Amino acid sequence: MGRPTPTFVYHFTRVEHLDTIRGQGLRCDRQAQADGLLTIEVGNTGIKARRAQRTVPVRPRGVVSDYVPFYFAPRSPMLYSIHKGNVPGYTQGTGRIIYLVTTLERLLEVGLDPVLTDRNAVLQLASFHQFRDGEPADDFVDWPLMKQTMWHNTDADPDRLERRMAECLVHGAVPWSAIEYVGAKSDAVADEVRAKLGGELRHVRVEVRRNWYF
Repeated sequence: MGRPTPTFVYHFTRVEHLDTIRGQGLRCDRQAQADGLLTIEVGNTGIKARRAQRTVPVRPRGVVSDYVPFYFAPRSPMLYSIHKGNVPGYTQGTGRIIYLVTTLERLLEVGLDPVLTDRNAVLQLASFHQFRDGEPADDFVDWPLMKQTMWHNTDADPDRLERRMAECLVHGAVPWSAIEYVGAKSDAVADEVRAKLGGELRHVRVEVRRNWYF
């Protein structure tokens, strides 16, 4: 199965971060941490420390935390960890987590240079591909797996989980203009997003997507 077009990509964050993202763009973890933009940390700090050390072997290089990460599907293993309360220091669940959604095509359209990985980028087995170098092999990302609601490892396929965490990485920051719509778990949070966006709703859709959550 080849890459679906358009290729949707998903980044999740707390709704409280929306105002600074609108004003300053969606910043990579290194920049966001340095500028104090992450007022509520939903990520696993141990994994983030590893991402700050994992080098990216293709242009523009750096380390993984120099990049804004997107997944190729919702209901990721990371969101499941949050849902189960398995992220140290964060116990507030997924109710106020929103998805910022765009497409690979839109990222290219606004002049960004995405790097794709075939699995969780922090892993030493991960392969990296700069998209502007050309289409990766059809099976570089496991596209059929991205359509599955269940992605647990099996005896026959012991690395499904890490392949489900394949990433689209964007160096530095992603401008707000690249975001095409916002997904929320509840009507209340979707209404909160709509109130924050105001007149921008002509350009950014806001939808309740309960099936993107656990």
